[in-house]
Amino acid sequence: MRKKAEIRSKKRPVKKRIYTQKPIVQYVVNAQPPKQVVWLNKEEPNYSMQPRYSDSDLRILMVLDQFNIGGTETHVLTCVRELLRNGIHVVVAGKRGEMCDAFAALGCPVYEINFVTNEYIINDADEQKIISQLKQIMNTEGITAVHIHQIPSGFFAAKAADQLCIPRLWTLHMLLPFTIAEIELIRSSAAVVCVSPSIVKQLPVKGMPVQLIPNGIDTVQFNSRSLIQSDLREELGIPKGAPIIMYAGRLSWEKADICRDIIEACRQLKAENYPNLNILVTGEGRHSEGIKSLVDVIHKEAKGKFIHLLGNTFNMSSYYSICDVFIGTGRAALEALACCRPVVAVGVKGFVGLVNPGNYRYAWETWFGDHHADEPWSVEKLKADIKRALDMPVQEKMETGWVNRNLVKEQFNFTRTTDMLVNVYANILKDHYAPYEVE
Repeated sequence: MRKKAEIRSKKRPVKKRIYTQKPIVQYVVNAQPPKQVVWLNKEEPNYSMQPRYSDSDLRILMVLDQFNIGGTETHVLTCVRELLRNGIHVVVAGKRGEMCDAFAALGCPVYEINFVTNEYIINDADEQKIISQLKQIMNTEGITAVHIHQIPSGFFAAKAADQLCIPRLWTLHMLLPFTIAEIELIRSSAAVVCVSPSIVKQLPVKGMPVQLIPNGIDTVQFNSRSLIQSDLREELGIPKGAPIIMYAGRLSWEKADICRDIIEACRQLKAENYPNLNILVTGEGRHSEGIKSLVDVIHKEAKGKFIHLLGNTFNMSSYYSICDVFIGTGRAALEALACCRPVVAVGVKGFVGLVNPGNYRYAWETWFGDHHADEPWSVEKLKADIKRALDMPVQEKMETGWVNRNLVKEQFNFTRTTDMLVNVYANILKDHYAPYEVE
């Protein structure tokens, strides 16, 4: 007994806790974004300093015009989440928008900067202030590479990065009529990433290395969930068994025109073949009010409501799961394919049609009609392919859904595409550089 008492009286050795030198990223649920940072209005001088981080230490600043709900912003959100999982320090900057809280919930630093005005015009009046803000963020966070995704924010970020000798890369999500100054900014980037083969072919800058990295889709998040169908249908007032057509896209310019033609095609199908047909429309934009007015007129004529304008929503996977046919382009088309839905692809450049193994390559190369197409869309083409998808036998629909999902899992898996992006980051940091700091 005495021996046991002596053993108990001895103090156990306490292991010294070792703290990692790298920041630990915490995933915070429902985190609130930081308040807007207030900076000094004066431009600060730059002073050379020794490198604080090795070239292999990736610390990335992602810049967006605004935290809106859209394909580009969702793509960046997915990238940031996976980069954080890989232990890479990521900082995001953009004008406050609906997706700001979603980025903050990842646990990464989120800075609010007014790159654009409320009219979505580049904020030239505050150029020097914005560049000064970006330079202080880059130094405070120890940024080693700047990743640009859009033109207004990219214009400011490129100037700030160049003044601090920090390499920058661009991801081109669409082709715009670039100005000479914008083309020069792209040309002087350390790397250019394109999200589809069509952008690579039409890139206005020739003779520079281009990386083709598609959008990555989280196939756990986007999957068919049949258990939610009855509840969501009941919430929307859609009877069981009624066919549902879904469209997702910004309701602006050409995509608003596509939405109008989809509504007309579905109106005709409802009158001719499918009396219980319903339409879901997700997204908002410049022409939202015009679409709403059109829907009100159609409902008045039909003496009933069958078109549901859902606005911007984060719950896309649930809506994909209850629809019988999805119509859209780009990233939304991939998400719907991952949810085993039949997809009729149509984008701002034209019509691709019902996606199947026979046109997978064409759909990918044209980014589902958003970056290129051989033929324009029309109400008649939309109507024919929607009907073909609705009339598909149950077994064929199930098999097609499985094959569609398998395509996304194999070719557009977000883990694979993020690995490709990390390789691009590593390659542009190979050359030694000395950062600068604002005192």
